[in-house]
Amino acid sequence: MWIECFACPTKGVKDGMKLKTFLTIIVTACLLSAVIWPSLVTRVKAESTTIYVNVQNANDPAQDGSAAHPFSSIQDGVDAANPGDTVQVAAGVYYGEVDINESYISLVGQPGSTIIDGNGTGAVGIRVYHWSPNYTEYTNISGFTVRNFIRGMTLSRSIGLRLRDNTLVNNTYNFGDYTLQVHDIDTSNTVNGKPIYFLANQQDEQVPADAGYVELVDCTNMTVKDLNLTNNAQGLVLKNTTNSLVENLQITNDWDGLYLETQSKGNTIIDNNVSNCLYLGIYVSTSSDNTFENNSITNNAYGFFLDSTVFDYVIGFQPTGNTVTGNVMWGNTVANCSTAGVYSLEAENNLFYDNNFINNSPEVYSLNSTNVWDNGVEGNYWTDYSGQNSNQTGLGNTPYVIDENNTDNHPLMGPFLEFPATWQDGTYPVTAISNSTVSGFYFSQSEKTLGFSVSPTADNGTGFCRVAVPVYLLGGPYTLFIDGLPSTNLLQSSNGTYSFLYLSFNDSHHDVKIEGTNVVSEFPTFFLLILLAVVTIGVVTVGVAFRRKKFVPALFG
Repeated sequence: MWIECFACPTKGVKDGMKLKTFLTIIVTACLLSAVIWPSLVTRVKAESTTIYVNVQNANDPAQDGSAAHPFSSIQDGVDAANPGDTVQVAAGVYYGEVDINESYISLVGQPGSTIIDGNGTGAVGIRVYHWSPNYTEYTNISGFTVRNFIRGMTLSRSIGLRLRDNTLVNNTYNFGDYTLQVHDIDTSNTVNGKPIYFLANQQDEQVPADAGYVELVDCTNMTVKDLNLTNNAQGLVLKNTTNSLVENLQITNDWDGLYLETQSKGNTIIDNNVSNCLYLGIYVSTSSDNTFENNSITNNAYGFFLDSTVFDYVIGFQPTGNTVTGNVMWGNTVANCSTAGVYSLEAENNLFYDNNFINNSPEVYSLNSTNVWDNGVEGNYWTDYSGQNSNQTGLGNTPYVIDENNTDNHPLMGPFLEFPATWQDGTYPVTAISNSTVSGFYFSQSEKTLGFSVSPTADNGTGFCRVAVPVYLLGGPYTLFIDGLPSTNLLQSSNGTYSFLYLSFNDSHHDVKIEGTNVVSEFPTFFLLILLAVVTIGVVTVGVAFRRKKFVPALFG
């Protein structure tokens, strides 16, 4: 007896083959078919389909997204899309918000002529997001003008988005990225006519001067300098970016100002103005060992926001351990922040000194945090500090207590000021603490003097100024002149590196001049060291040659 079997190369099975074996083969084939067939069906279904949208088709009751009956709403087209589909949007003005939470789709407009308009009242023009634990992945958005919304475009819980040729204009806050991920966003995307720079895995570069929004991801040794970053959801974002310089930025009128996130370390943030931001001024999240120096952080809801948590859209803020630590904030002015000058959440061992905290409500809010508020010698200036200055050092007699875990042991009696004294190739910081306004600072090497003017800020009765002068720049003993006349009202001390000069005066306008005994030389130390090294090498070389008698005839005839 023969049984036909297509699986057998002999085309048949003899009578001796057991029926059980044959049935096993058939059942296995059926099971494999049950596994493979759905995959084949899914693959066919995943082939790209184009869904059409045209605002001119608003009165068509048969709208189905086909070329003949396109949707008139962009949101309807997005909602109808499956992974692999393209939503093709015709030119025209589309009113209303667009939410995208589908992965692997392409939303394509006509650059310059497909417009999403919020009519001045819309919340977010294009919002890409997904509810936890999922993400919107590898979706493409191109060719749209988004205008007249509170927020133009925001990204959250998304991975690998591709943005091209999108124009964000006349939104209160044009663009923002809250994803903690890497995307493909090039400079064809603009905010108020200026390109978006989304740089990933770059090093040793400077961001171009025409930037309108800047985000650095997984970068090192970058420079962001001399930019005006305004009217975005964030002014500047650093994610896992290290050893970079952020200097002289104007970050104003943004929703949030400057972000350091996801293990951004070793960065220097210096001489920036972060002001009039709706919510956060400088946000430091899970990032450590950064330096913030001489920044003006004013008129925001929060000044510094230190956060060792990660936000999840379903379960809220979740602690990640003490991941905000070792940051140094000094010489900054944090003023008129309506919710807190410093908000510290699960942060430890960050150092604050020589900062001015002025009229914040409150100055500091600390939750489960223990930070350091002085460097062992000087602390910070607090407008609500009520201590006295009877020791005539410019420092308060009693500590400024924030809470049981946070105390400034050496509060300043006046705002901290820094003046750069320049001479040839060097810059020497001269600092001051004063309850008066200090202006017109100058340094004269030839006259061995430095000077400034003081003016009263209120009816304090007596004004004071404590000046710290680098000894190398101008050494003592010193002579004080007030309004051109010698004055003995000067206390002098030194720690070997700085001289501390304390002077007091009646609280009115005065011209102050301080004359030293020793002054920085015509040749800065750097050049002297080089000259000394050259001479030393020359002497050693000649000595060796002399001993070896190689140059005796030339030297001695």
